[in-house]
Amino acid sequence: MSRSKTIGRTAVLGFTITAVFVTYQLITDVQSPISRNPLLMVAFVVLCPPSLLSVPVIDAEVGTSAFYFVWTVIGVLNAALYGGVRALLLRWPRKVQ
Repeated sequence: MSRSKTIGRTAVLGFTITAVFVTYQLITDVQSPISRNPLLMVAFVVLCPPSLLSVPVIDAEVGTSAFYFVWTVIGVLNAALYGGVRALLLRWPRKVQ
């Protein structure tokens, strides 16, 4: 598999993690009978560090157009993060044994 495909697939994984995070937030909205699991929320923050950028955005209530815009930007940033880390790991020198 080529390096660009590997990096692209890893970037898609980063975006997908963000999409799953957003879906979880929509399912466990304040009006939902399902409550959010704090441990799962921490896991999502670890897997999607750009999600911390959503904290200062007060106007982005769940389900609004601002919410989707902010999370689209976060998804792109997370994809870039995953793709960038993968690109760096592919360039890392390997020891020959």
